[in-house]
Amino acid sequence: MAIQVRVLGADTLAKDLQAIPVKMEASVIRQMSQIAYDRAQAGAGRHSKTGALFRSLYNRSIPNGREVGHDPQMAPHALFVNFGTRPHKIYPRTKKALRWSGGGVFHFAKFVNHPAIAGTITCRRQQMRPLCSFQPSSQQQ
Repeated sequence: MAIQVRVLGADTLAKDLQAIPVKMEASVIRQMSQIAYDRAQAGAGRHSKTGALFRSLYNRSIPNGREVGHDPQMAPHALFVNFGTRPHKIYPRTKKALRWSGGGVFHFAKFVNHPAIAGTITCRRQQMRPLCSFQPSSQQQ
């Protein structure tokens, strides 16, 4: 007494199983980019004087994954906010002196010494380090 077993759709099943890692990788990349984008928004939200830093954030698709960053045309200062600055002098561009108000009076100076500032929402921060070092398996070769 012989039993015959016929499996139908094995080819389709094999193709579907081969597609799972690709779909899963795309899903993981999309989710990780959303986490990075949300954290960057939270950091940019602290700098709310004009809102340009917050509005300049993007999370877009690129050929091998996704990209999260700032649009430098909307917020040219994003680089300095993210990575900080060294101490430097600020000089007037078109006038003879700088002017600012404080305490109800105007102050004037030929230049000012700007202190260094630390970056605030960069990949150097401990909580962002795993996201910034992640590479899809297709790019690790």
